[in-house]
Amino acid sequence: MNDDELKKLWQQQPLRESTPSTKDLISAMQSKASLLRRCLEARDFREIVACALVVLVFGVLYFTVYRSPLSRAGVWIVIGGAIFIAWKLVRTRRRTPPAPPGATVVESLRAELILVRSQVRLLGSVLWWYLLPGFIGVTVATWGLGIDPVSKTLATGFFIAVDAWVYWLNQRAVSQELRPLETQLQSLLHAAETGEPPEETQAADLRAIVVSMAAADRVKPVEFKVAFWQLAVFGIPGIVGIWFFLIFSFARDGQDWTEEEPAPVAVAQALPSEEADRYSTVARTIVALLNAGNVAGVQTMFTPKMNAALPPTKSAEFFADLATRYGRIEACEGPLGNGHKRWPAFRLRCKRGEMTMSLALTAEGKVSGLYFRPRAKPALVKKPFLLRLFSWQHLAWLPPFFLGGLLYTWLIQKSTERAVGISTLGIHLARGHVLVLWDEIAEVRPMRFLHIRNLWLIRPSGEKTLMHWTPLERHADLMAAVKECAPANHPIREYLPLLTRS
Repeated sequence: MNDDELKKLWQQQPLRESTPSTKDLISAMQSKASLLRRCLEARDFREIVACALVVLVFGVLYFTVYRSPLSRAGVWIVIGGAIFIAWKLVRTRRRTPPAPPGATVVESLRAELILVRSQVRLLGSVLWWYLLPGFIGVTVATWGLGIDPVSKTLATGFFIAVDAWVYWLNQRAVSQELRPLETQLQSLLHAAETGEPPEETQAADLRAIVVSMAAADRVKPVEFKVAFWQLAVFGIPGIVGIWFFLIFSFARDGQDWTEEEPAPVAVAQALPSEEADRYSTVARTIVALLNAGNVAGVQTMFTPKMNAALPPTKSAEFFADLATRYGRIEACEGPLGNGHKRWPAFRLRCKRGEMTMSLALTAEGKVSGLYFRPRAKPALVKKPFLLRLFSWQHLAWLPPFFLGGLLYTWLIQKSTERAVGISTLGIHLARGHVLVLWDEIAEVRPMRFLHIRNLWLIRPSGEKTLMHWTPLERHADLMAAVKECAPANHPIREYLPLLTRS
């Protein structure tokens, strides 16, 4: 197609100079609302599937990772929140059905207005029904784990950052998409009910859709989607990063509890037989109570200071986590000599490893100090932290996380299909939901983020619309489409060289 043909087609486009009729505007709005419904249906489907996966995954974690009462309480909050989210979306969908077949224009517009208003309320309150239940649940579950406080704090900060970003996206959608759409529907509904023409500003906002619909049978945009590898640059490191922080936490983990000011009995390397029997009796009693899950019984053996240092709630979490990591204690050997702070030490042979338990008793036989330390094999005692961090057990989880990153990237790409369309009318965005006419673009500015170069399309009013640019696939076809369809000397042509350098 040469320049003369393009100019001729451009001049033949209807409604370029005259004001669109009310009928055309209503038809354009119905088309726009139909697209919105399809987008919302796809969003609800994705969210419900995600909720089902959350319930499944955390249900498995409930029996494998989260074994302490606090962690399990967090899991229940997450599962309950996921079910509530799915119910909220289904309930909103059922309360906002489309107009029945054969409905009048007024009934159709009113149904779409009810839909948009419900979505404004839904996204406006996303903090309490969507974000808070999950945030509270995963935070409680994380702080109930036996990992170090630094890792827990980092994980909590990550949760806050993700939720803040999601909240910002939803409020941006309300202010930039739903609120203007609500105003347009109100104006058109009033015009349909009274016969008065709609407001000029609302007519101008719908002008691009009217033009697009009028020329739909002759103008087909060349469509592009975001390249898979561009999304993978961010998707895969994000998922693999979760794996890294998990193994980092596990590598740094340790177990110990003592009273704030322990008053241990000074014990020599070789205990008198009577004293050794006394310590052995208490140690084996503790082991028997732990195997029976009777944490309260162990608590009764503590001194007042020990009870203050390790109250019942913390005690239950601590011993539950110990049982999760090591399993049943199968043998208790000792005393074997000095342990922590020269207390008598006992070797605990467990189902999943060994521990050393150091014990301090008062003259009355009460436990004034208790310390658990994982017992490493002799060959691994001096193993460097990096080798423990990247052990084969940790590396075995890397491929599933990497594949999860690929799957996540693929899902994101599927949701951004038809990200940008180029035609003689203008630039089609958001799956054709948004059309920016060539003559509505007064200025183009680049937006740089790391290696990505996107473009701001700026209207004469100053309103900005972001368009994918270098992340799009098929750069040669994209350049050809812009050169063929964009008017001569259009500002977007200045940024074609970015495609050759990306």
